[in-house]
Amino acid sequence: MKKINIVLFVILFFSFCNVYALDFCKESEEHKEYMKLSEEEKNNYIEPIYCDLSYDSNKNELLGFGSELINYVAASHTDPAYNSYTNNLVTSPKNQYTLGTCWAFSSTSVVESNALKNNIGTYDFSESHMVYSLISGGYSDASGKKGKYNVENFDGGKVTYAASYYFNNYGQLLESEMPYVNEERQITSSQYPHGRNIINVADFGLANLSSFGACTSSEITSIKKKIINYGSVQSSMYMDENLFNDPNNDYYMATTNNSALANHGISIVGWDDNISKTNFNGATRNGAWIIKNSWGTSWSNDGFFYISYDDNFVCKNTASFYNVSKVSFEHTYTASDMVGVPTFNLPSTFYMSARFTKQGDFNELIKRVSVAVGPNLTYKIYLSKNNNLNNSNDWILLASNTSDEYGIKSVSVNNETIENDFTIIVEYEGGSSSVFTMCNNMEETSLMEYSSGKNYYSTNGSTWSDLNSIRISNQTTSCEPNIYVYTDEVDQPESYVVISNISVSNSTATASLNIQNVDTSTISYKVMDSTNNNVTSRFTITPNYNTKKVTIRSDGYTSGRYSLIINYGSESSSKSFEFVEKITSNNSSVVTVNNKNLLVNITNNFTLTYGYLMNYLNISNSTYTVYNSSNQVVNDTSTVLTTNSKIKLNNSTYNIVVLGDVTCDGKITALDYIEVRKHIMGTKITDSGKLLASDMNNDSKISALDYIGIRKILMR
Repeated sequence: MKKINIVLFVILFFSFCNVYALDFCKESEEHKEYMKLSEEEKNNYIEPIYCDLSYDSNKNELLGFGSELINYVAASHTDPAYNSYTNNLVTSPKNQYTLGTCWAFSSTSVVESNALKNNIGTYDFSESHMVYSLISGGYSDASGKKGKYNVENFDGGKVTYAASYYFNNYGQLLESEMPYVNEERQITSSQYPHGRNIINVADFGLANLSSFGACTSSEITSIKKKIINYGSVQSSMYMDENLFNDPNNDYYMATTNNSALANHGISIVGWDDNISKTNFNGATRNGAWIIKNSWGTSWSNDGFFYISYDDNFVCKNTASFYNVSKVSFEHTYTASDMVGVPTFNLPSTFYMSARFTKQGDFNELIKRVSVAVGPNLTYKIYLSKNNNLNNSNDWILLASNTSDEYGIKSVSVNNETIENDFTIIVEYEGGSSSVFTMCNNMEETSLMEYSSGKNYYSTNGSTWSDLNSIRISNQTTSCEPNIYVYTDEVDQPESYVVISNISVSNSTATASLNIQNVDTSTISYKVMDSTNNNVTSRFTITPNYNTKKVTIRSDGYTSGRYSLIINYGSESSSKSFEFVEKITSNNSSVVTVNNKNLLVNITNNFTLTYGYLMNYLNISNSTYTVYNSSNQVVNDTSTVLTTNSKIKLNNSTYNIVVLGDVTCDGKITALDYIEVRKHIMGTKITDSGKLLASDMNNDSKISALDYIGIRKILMR
């Protein structure tokens, strides 16, 4: 929050529907109140989580994975008062000044506190580095914005942004290396300073989601235990300086009067059960939390103040970053650029998988795996070294555990070596919960790129579907799981041949070799397909040991995933690559190929037909099939194609998007204009194809410029 009134802190949540027979989430009471506000009023508050994700907190201690390893030293949650700051377990308050970066300050404070709690050291981390690592608005060039949250300014963020920073191992910088500057200063991507792994955060948890009201006894106990265990807890509040009950800004309590919503991120560092209720306007009981703010040490009591237990926000949407250590890893594998949000309710059994391309030149030891979890969910983590999802007998069980809260949890792994590409499978049991998943039907994720053939989901562990085209409430959405793997390389041998990387251009792959003390005359090559068949005869393989490169040329171009295997003596090395047939257009002003989407321009004078589209596509020596939006095969050149029709080319599927055809009838009418206006006014379009059809000027956001573009077509 700016010291005035605006910032985002907690998780925004958009309307996700069903996968298979999954339940559509129930709208939370806070979100209903938020939707009653005018568009101008909405700018002053956090958009609450859409789904009501509340659960019976009386059944859970909410301590999280690994908490049993923490010793209760010199304090207990049963003590009438405790302050982590006076126990040297919290760093001094900093000043965010006028920028809306409280989310970065509060999350950084909690991590610094847990480092102190775990005797890792005293750190002053750079909040600016976290902000620039995550938001697109910090960059002046397009390449710097790629793969970041589509946030155009410094006026807000969420706790999941901070989680993305830590679990994707963006590394950290100290405040002295990248000091905080009180201005919205844009930089170029080349000016971004990459961090290093000073510390590592193993676990992240969220509790008491989608609720408001005075702190319950179970919530008070839970938060106290977390403060004792972890040092401090991140939270949010409705900040209105008029609600302080004294001129020194020491005592605060907010209610839900005037449909108030949380607008500022803070951290809870202690409590005092004996603070009199008379210090707070309207309080019915004694007791208050000790709060660390981010407005500097000259504000209030050296930057700290009290919030009553009767406050309607402080005990809700609390977050913890814990099990901080000095462990560092040589390689980080991430299935998604960013941590998502809780999405759909899971059935009794649900699987998600992520396939990773091996990074290092040598064999790697898996040291840690981190996965998204939900309350009361048992999760099992498996490794498939041969990337076989259909045979669970080939899976290696790495860990099994149960989580009491939403978040990202880590497990340590011993003695598992990866030599090639590998897949992690997570099995969830328990149902009626949800887990974080990154999906593209959120406006802030429009800069993310989603790939097919890497991430899958299943309800039975044998029949799998691609998460890149998941069907939610009869709408196709692209999603990625929050799965992370951290590895170290095994010691380098005295002699070796290693495939460093493979680049692919059309029907030719080029492998770069790293050769040490090996007679090249003893090296042989073969190519295997995804089902482990030897298909070397379909390729021409040409090594060049002067350049240390090998070319693999397809003699009969076929899309698919392959592995190049090098044998030398009794040793071998391998790396996978993929040939993907690509569609091109002979007139980019009519058809634009954007990743897996064909963006087609038409006018109101005619509809898009099969014949019209094929006239502008370059497709040769390939097998293709066109489907309408009802998934029926199309052959007639006069058949009308609409937004969300598809064309399958060998193993690749492209979504057809008719620009302006938001209603999916294949033409542009006033109804399309109305749908875009409704989206801008707050009735959000969630279907990814319809969103692309609404983006007339292709700037990755829906604005007045887009419905003006539709109006211009209608007025021709």
